[in-house]
Amino acid sequence: MTQPLRLPVFLCRVYVFACLVAAGILSPLVWAVIPWLLVPLFVFLEFKKSLAGARVALSLLLLLCVPLFFEPLLGPWISPALGLPVVALLDHSLKQYSRTSYPSPGIKGLRPTGLCIRLGLSLAAVFVVALFLTSPGLVISCGIAALYLALVLYAAGRRLKIPPVEAGVKDYRCIAGSRNQVPLEFFNRSGMAGSLSLASPFSWFKVSPDRFVMDNAGVEIRASFSPPLSGPESVTLQAAFTDPRGFITSGFEIEVLHLFVTSRARYAEWLAQKYLEMSKTGGLESTTATAANTRHSSRKGVEFYGLRPYQPGDTARIIDWKHSLKLQRIIVKEFLEASVERAAVLVNLSVVDDEEKDKLVSGLITTALTLAREKIPSSMGAYNHREVVTAGQMLDPRQALLRALRIAREVSVTLSPRKYLETPDVTRLRGNINRLKGSEPGPARRLGELLELEYLALNDTAARNPATQALRPALDAVGRGGNVMFISGRNHDAEAIAINRHRLKQKGHRVMVFNLKKEGLF
Repeated sequence: MTQPLRLPVFLCRVYVFACLVAAGILSPLVWAVIPWLLVPLFVFLEFKKSLAGARVALSLLLLLCVPLFFEPLLGPWISPALGLPVVALLDHSLKQYSRTSYPSPGIKGLRPTGLCIRLGLSLAAVFVVALFLTSPGLVISCGIAALYLALVLYAAGRRLKIPPVEAGVKDYRCIAGSRNQVPLEFFNRSGMAGSLSLASPFSWFKVSPDRFVMDNAGVEIRASFSPPLSGPESVTLQAAFTDPRGFITSGFEIEVLHLFVTSRARYAEWLAQKYLEMSKTGGLESTTATAANTRHSSRKGVEFYGLRPYQPGDTARIIDWKHSLKLQRIIVKEFLEASVERAAVLVNLSVVDDEEKDKLVSGLITTALTLAREKIPSSMGAYNHREVVTAGQMLDPRQALLRALRIAREVSVTLSPRKYLETPDVTRLRGNINRLKGSEPGPARRLGELLELEYLALNDTAARNPATQALRPALDAVGRGGNVMFISGRNHDAEAIAINRHRLKQKGHRVMVFNLKKEGLF
């Protein structure tokens, strides 16, 4: 299929080469130097595929110059016919150049490209010079090039009036903040090949590739996105399509997706309710029992933990006969060892916007659900920018999950305090203070005193913060060595979390902070 298409172009190249050689031989000595200079330039650009723009300029120059070389022999009225085969070479050069230059999305409607404007201005300038020099042959050659340009513009304009490309719009359901990949299909309605550029007006929506050449058939690309809670229902991309010769660009918008975004909080609440229903009806007996046996193999201790269904291997001493008769199945008591893991969960109920609220509620419920599935008892503490809302007693996993669902309803959007400095790294700050204190008297020690003042100011701020006040009863319930988790947007409590995190690590606690910016622990 490609050989018949390449043969006319090859013949045109041979024709131009022969014309240049003949012009160099037949022209007077004064003018012969021009054809001989064009011969190596023509051969070089034909083999140098990366210089597509230079080939277009040379093809237009040859279209105007070849008739001039033979005008003394054939006359001004016949010689322009020698430039007609060069039109095919110019057409091929324009097609090659359009495949290396892509339009910029964002324009509206039909617009001539920069290449089209440059060619039109160049022809107009040469036409004025030809009239000034009274050169009929050059005027006719300019007319041939202008006629070719006008025909291409007319044909491209007719096909690009309607949106030349359409997409197969899909309905897609996802959770806010989740990472998704979807294939997108585009179909060419113009009936001619061209270059298509796509641009997304949303930072969370990307397409790859965003620039490509479309033939008459369709093409499939991949879209990756992580939608926010307040994202649009319909995703529309900005597109620009250029005709095969790069003369006209059509700018339009193209709809690619219908998004149905479920909030993180709503999804997490659904998972929690599902877990509570299944655990209540016994649907989670096998999974929770397996998790319990994996994590705590014996459950033989002195502290009562809860009840569970009987499993083969359980002794008769731990059977709870009262609940067994009531539930009509064998129920056994479960006890905790002294070294069993416990957790304290501290939640900041003040957020700056709905997006942060959705992340915080999702993180709270997911954390409580994970603790429930792992059968880890926990203490829930909640506070806002003014006071402690709830804190204190140790709860079993199911009660902690129910408490988390109630606390999630109290999250509110408030104004975040203005911050002028980044929250310091308290561990590094204390290390610098200790090193500078041992230095000789001088600037280094005075710097240590200034850092000591900064630490004292942070310590005083943290002591009065509701986060610290909610942490104290939670730690009393957890005991020594328990896990401590902060779920916060780190607004008014950023310094308090930094100070308490440093202190808790020194006391042997494992501290985790839920990062709402990345939706993970750090």
